[in-house]
Amino acid sequence: MSLENWVELAVFMGLLVAAWLSVQKPPALDYERLWKTILATVIRGEVEAGGGRHEQWWERLLTVPYHPAGRSVYAKLHRPDLKDIPVPALDGERILVDALIEQDGPLARAELMFRTLPAASEALMVDPAELGPAYDPASVLAPGVGWEAVALWEADLQAAIARRFNDVVVAVVGFDERPMIAAVPHCAVVKVTNVDEASLCALLTTKHQRLVILAKGDGLHRLLAVLHANDGLRDRVFVVLNLGEPLMVGAQKEWMDLHFQHDQFDTELNRRTLYMAITDGGEGWSDASGQVFPVPKALPSGWEPIESVDLGPLILSQQDPELFARALWVLLSFCVASR
Repeated sequence: MSLENWVELAVFMGLLVAAWLSVQKPPALDYERLWKTILATVIRGEVEAGGGRHEQWWERLLTVPYHPAGRSVYAKLHRPDLKDIPVPALDGERILVDALIEQDGPLARAELMFRTLPAASEALMVDPAELGPAYDPASVLAPGVGWEAVALWEADLQAAIARRFNDVVVAVVGFDERPMIAAVPHCAVVKVTNVDEASLCALLTTKHQRLVILAKGDGLHRLLAVLHANDGLRDRVFVVLNLGEPLMVGAQKEWMDLHFQHDQFDTELNRRTLYMAITDGGEGWSDASGQVFPVPKALPSGWEPIESVDLGPLILSQQDPELFARALWVLLSFCVASR
């Protein structure tokens, strides 16, 4: 090859590298931050509709525990240790753990992390537009249907959610489905009382429909057994959301360790399934880390059909059912749009 050809090749490779670098990589989306921001926004909307002020909003946000450096929250509340911080540490994580070590017990640590330290209020009360386009509801719903529409719960927002869920059935297991129906009346929301293969498959009346499953209580365990046994049904599930049910304790942990693996929960389609958890440690902040779906060991191929997501803690008994349902619809819109 001549020198001229080498120069041309070098120029061409340089152009390829420049083009690759110019492609903006999709921004990472922190699902817990998204979820807690949605909750904070629907609460703000209700407070403002009632003529409340900034102070009333913060008082209501005490039911939404969040700290931007508070990952693995139950370990931090019960066993704070600088050696347990994953590398790389989050911004402010070492400072947070240092402060938690000085506190006596999980209640005092929760008070410090979620109520006293300014990072908590700053994260929840920030203008959500500052989080960027990856967090913008308009990016998954419709142009102009953004955070203010979420706060006001406008008709345009409800219509956009209904369009997003046009071919999606929301199955509710173990809790009251009525707030979900009231929040977005034109979506398919079905309460499932018999969690078995026939009942779940019967929800999907056309080949285009997909499932989002919200589960609380023992029905979640039966659901996972059904999905494990039916690969065709797994292919049609976008999201499984656990609402405070222990998974990694006792006999259920043995089942999860043995069966909740990438190869056993694989899908024919090249699509990952979201297995999400909202943990509930109750008002005493007991260790609820066992409510989170585990992250299985990666397959040799690198393919990981299970996407386990910890949405962080909530004291579920303190949540307003109507506002909670609204927030779930917005969160699930992001989930469905990403599949």
